[in-house]
Amino acid sequence: MNIGDKFITKSLDMKLQRENVFRGERVFLPNPRTIYGGELMAQALMAASKTVPKDFRPNSLHCYFHDRSNVLEPNDYHVTKLRDGRSFCHRLVEAFPINKSESDLITPYFRMDCSFKTPEKDPASFLSPMPHVQSVEKLQDFNSYVKSLDFDNLPNVPRTRVLHYQSFDANSPLETVFCEPEYVLGLKSNVGGQLHSWIRLKEPPSTSLHSYRDAFLAYLSDAFLLWVALTEPHHVLYLVTLNQSIWFHNPEIEIKPDEWILLGTRANYVGGALTLSYGDIWNREGCLLASMAQQGLVRTQQLKPVSSYTSMGELAEQAEK
Repeated sequence: MNIGDKFITKSLDMKLQRENVFRGERVFLPNPRTIYGGELMAQALMAASKTVPKDFRPNSLHCYFHDRSNVLEPNDYHVTKLRDGRSFCHRLVEAFPINKSESDLITPYFRMDCSFKTPEKDPASFLSPMPHVQSVEKLQDFNSYVKSLDFDNLPNVPRTRVLHYQSFDANSPLETVFCEPEYVLGLKSNVGGQLHSWIRLKEPPSTSLHSYRDAFLAYLSDAFLLWVALTEPHHVLYLVTLNQSIWFHNPEIEIKPDEWILLGTRANYVGGALTLSYGDIWNREGCLLASMAQQGLVRTQQLKPVSSYTSMGELAEQAEK
């Protein structure tokens, strides 16, 4: 089974466990410390999709990542039907570790609100232009770009980022070609706060992506929204997604199994260890497929461990003075 088929049949084909509870397998491990956020969103969206009529397509999702989960175990996704209307259906999806009793299902480590809509035609329309970037055929893939560098003499930050991305890439089903690899690696300051990446599956699945289009977009949407916020070559100690929203567009447009699509991301704010980034996903014909916003946590300096008891005691002493 090639990578594309494994991605579809293992990562996205959700298995019904009991009424409104679905399980997603853990196959790819891009992040060894925690579950890749794109996988949680994609699997949760597929679980919710199985509870709505077939003519409803994903319209939007809004999610929070509450806690770290076990990277080696699959998740159970509990779907709650919030509303079924003529034009919209709304679902709440919560992710829990497997084999938990009902009494243990108190706080999910991931929660997503999502909306589905029926197709509708309307004469009003507008589309912002697609970014002007080089075609994927004119760009170097990441490994070729790294080979062109004098790796042993690179500054510490770029060397660390090369190793970090190589680990991500080796365990991801996605193939990525960066339009601005020097910004990704911190070789230059990203003063414009923008990154553009061509992405597709490393190996095309043998089946159509029709039923999986939006879950695939959700999966790849989390790939570089945090990276675009690393506008300066700081050493990153910790980065994680806190919450994310996605809006899906043009549901009638299919993605071919071997098609390159463009992920454009831009940093809007970085400060106080928090980031806010926006992004869009386009096909090569300039059709907008999805838009997203993400808040992240990025720490570039080590926190000093302080006992909460001692800290509270110090505050009490200060109050007495």
